[in-house]
Amino acid sequence: MVEKEMEDPSLEVIQKWIKGLSDGTKGQQLETSTTKGIRLVKAHKGFILCDLIIHSGLLDENGNWHASAITTLVDMLASFASYSITSCHQVTLDLSISFYSTAKVQEEVEVEAKVIRKKDELISVIVEVRKKHNGELVALGKLWMVARKNPKHPASKL
Repeated sequence: MVEKEMEDPSLEVIQKWIKGLSDGTKGQQLETSTTKGIRLVKAHKGFILCDLIIHSGLLDENGNWHASAITTLVDMLASFASYSITSCHQVTLDLSISFYSTAKVQEEVEVEAKVIRKKDELISVIVEVRKKHNGELVALGKLWMVARKNPKHPASKL
């Protein structure tokens, strides 16, 4: 069961989007492969917490969780946290990520995205990725996001 604020339309949208990403019914291939099996645990304004079990499609040649898959996940969860504040789609202006450890196949991680500050149209988000069994920090992302100005132009298909 997802813990969330009652009657908040933006959180309902996020919950549906994450469920769709998890089962592959929403998003592009890069997004769905990165988030396959993701589970929303808790959501409220400016905060998203998800669990994910690392599957074999997320591994690099050494059997570790691929850094680009981690980065994609960090960016996506930051956009969900931002959306919970603004109810509009966000684009990333700046992304800084530090990697502290890695995870292997079948390890469970939790990803926590928190809006730190909103100033005018800019939103600052911190995303922590931790191993669920021991709390070890895998990655820490710091992002600046802004509302997408022209929604008529589709998102990149890269």
